[in-house]
Amino acid sequence: MSLRLRLVLTIGIALAVLWSGAAVWMLRDLDRHLQQTLDERLSMSARMVSGLLAQSPIGEGDAPAMSVRDAVTVPGSRGMACQIRSLRGEVVAVTRGAPALAMSAAAPGYRTQAVDGVEWRTYTLQSDGYSITTADSLDERLSLRRGIALAAGLPFLIAAVGGLLALWIGASRGLAPLEQLRRTLAQREPDSIAPVEVRSPPTELRPLINGLNRLLQRIGQAMQRERSFTNDAAHELRTPLTAIDTHLQVARLTTGAEAQQALADADEGVRRMRSTLDQLLMLARVEGRLPFDEGDLIDADEVVGRAIEANAANALGRLVRSGTGGASLPDVPPALAVAALRNLIDNALRYSPTGSSVEVVTHSDGTSVRFRVIDQGRGLDPGDAEHAMQRFWRGQGGGGSGLGLAIVDAIATRYGGQVTLKSGEANGAVAELVLPLRQDGDGRRERLA
Repeated sequence: MSLRLRLVLTIGIALAVLWSGAAVWMLRDLDRHLQQTLDERLSMSARMVSGLLAQSPIGEGDAPAMSVRDAVTVPGSRGMACQIRSLRGEVVAVTRGAPALAMSAAAPGYRTQAVDGVEWRTYTLQSDGYSITTADSLDERLSLRRGIALAAGLPFLIAAVGGLLALWIGASRGLAPLEQLRRTLAQREPDSIAPVEVRSPPTELRPLINGLNRLLQRIGQAMQRERSFTNDAAHELRTPLTAIDTHLQVARLTTGAEAQQALADADEGVRRMRSTLDQLLMLARVEGRLPFDEGDLIDADEVVGRAIEANAANALGRLVRSGTGGASLPDVPPALAVAALRNLIDNALRYSPTGSSVEVVTHSDGTSVRFRVIDQGRGLDPGDAEHAMQRFWRGQGGGGSGLGLAIVDAIATRYGGQVTLKSGEANGAVAELVLPLRQDGDGRRERLA
């Protein structure tokens, strides 16, 4: 069922029920007042006849019944009648068209009775020794009621049909922007990610268009990330693969120590290529908003402990811990929190002189936790901090894949944190990672980042 038809049916049925109820109430009230008016007419007619009777020769009581009857007989109608009877029950006057049998009038007032198979509404008045009965045919009353109902109901029916037609036209015009949006989407190219534009969209449609444009924007960003990943992978893996192939060829063409060295170099190339692939996949997952198996959160001190343990092979006792994060829980999946801090430590070890120490400082302020990694290297050149977060950027004399700081920045951005680089007060560089803390005290993350 179309939205337009659903809207028209919903509003139309609601209006029909409401107006039908109002019409029934109005007609019933009108019929009640009509019956009261007709009864009052019978009463007034009887009193009028009584007044005329008091002034006519009938009131003298000495005229013969037939002459009195001839004098009082008047033209009547099929639906109205009047009878005048003496107290002895003799009909002394009647309108033409009245029932041949005398209308029963056991008591004054209103009655409904059948005479000659016809239902009559009667009113009896006793005055000056006579009983005056006026009557209306219920068939005539029914005909009058039908005529009034038709006169009142026909405009309602016309208005109802016209209202539904106007509602259909109004709904069609009101839903025209939706039809325009449908045509716009139908005419777009399959790979188009340009924002959707609709001329003068209504207020109710703007959130839909804005949400659709944000979705297209995210799709465009995802497509760009896929292209970047493909280009980066092709660019960064080409050189190691070439080097590995060269080392294997040397190993095949030589023997002894030279061949062993070539195989060792090829093995080192494979290790570096595997590390680069792992870093690329990690960056793609973080930037692609893919979910992680988060599990229970860990506190800040455990994050530092795991990150140091992961760099134990390269640290050789050079890492120094200070400060404490207490029992604060960074609101980041444990694997990502450890990976971010591990990359900062690995970067500091790589750019620090052999034998120098690297300090890891932890501090929590109740809303966030700060991890500061301080090295003893040559520091940052002007402009290095601006480029350090870029993919595959390597500082002077540095090695690695050039993805470590880019991954740290992606993790911090995804979870509402921040990472900054600056030169130390004396020498070296300071990398600071700020991560938000879990505020409800529950160590189980229930949402996807």
